[in-house]
Amino acid sequence: MEIRGIAIPLQEHTLLLPNEAVVDIIGDRELAPLAGAPDWVAGATDWQRRRLIVVQFEHLLGQPWVVSSQRRRIVVCQSLSGNADYFLGIIGLSIPRLVRISADQMHAEVAAAELAQAPIQAVLRFNGAPALIPDLLELERRLEDFT
Repeated sequence: MEIRGIAIPLQEHTLLLPNEAVVDIIGDRELAPLAGAPDWVAGATDWQRRRLIVVQFEHLLGQPWVVSSQRRRIVVCQSLSGNADYFLGIIGLSIPRLVRISADQMHAEVAAAELAQAPIQAVLRFNGAPALIPDLLELERRLEDFT
């Protein structure tokens, strides 16, 4: 069995998303702040004539903000709840890469205590390094008030 996905580099972790969840990868851009949004919401931008809310996953993990850079990207994910008009962005430190993950490359890990409140479905060891599979449905639920 093999899964094709996107590896999004963060400061201390890598996020793994299935290809089906990712619809676009865009360059870093200025984000408009959202009043009353939690501190892990980086802001919003326009994307294909839609308002795209962008999150900084590191902040959900208790890590500091990442400053903008030329390599930073926003990974645009589609809704997994069935809402065809809903998209969210996740900031990655650099250009995400396509990966093929076979069962023998994945090993389940126990989530660290600092990940307990983060929307994480699973923690894996992928190619010798920790990788997080985010819970996009939970993340979408947490963003409902700002869409």
